[in-house]
Amino acid sequence: MEGKYWVNAFGIAIALLVYLLGSLFYAGPAQIMFLVSSFGILALATLILVLLTPLLVRVKNVPLTRFLFTQQRWIGLYVFFFALVHVLLVYNFFFNWNFGIIFTLPNSVFLVFGLLAFLTLAVISSTSNDFAIRALGSRNWKNVQRLVYLVLVLVLLHSFNVGLLVLNNQLLQAVIVIALLVLGALKFNVIKL
Repeated sequence: MEGKYWVNAFGIAIALLVYLLGSLFYAGPAQIMFLVSSFGILALATLILVLLTPLLVRVKNVPLTRFLFTQQRWIGLYVFFFALVHVLLVYNFFFNWNFGIIFTLPNSVFLVFGLLAFLTLAVISSTSNDFAIRALGSRNWKNVQRLVYLVLVLVLLHSFNVGLLVLNNQLLQAVIVIALLVLGALKFNVIKL
């Protein structure tokens, strides 16, 4: 089976599993909270996986890491898919499709960070194809794709301040930030293995 089919099967299976868990173990507002938080966390975890893939290949060049590297574009599209589900759930259940409400809430700055991250992800995802590479040219295309680092910062600011279930824990936040700083230092050769 071709790699992208495995990625799609896995991504869809994860989304269905989250929905199933939410349906089986939660009801009412708790179910909505679980689904919103889970898809947000899935988007963040998948984003981190995409960013770490080149480092994983460098550290351990095995079939799994090579597979992740060759399917990085498809995995990246699932970052957008999970974020899209997260945003749709938020706007449906919390904002009742009132797009302006985001600017009136007490934590609006952090909600706007999430919205900016999502819109940037939409641009990155829409250019994650061969046509965009040809149309933009390799250099410009790479610059667009590098916006993913801005997305990571915006998502962390958003989730650490708006996260409802998991990412509002300060110890977990500190662990994530320290791990990302170490991994970033490894990725950009500030420290070597």
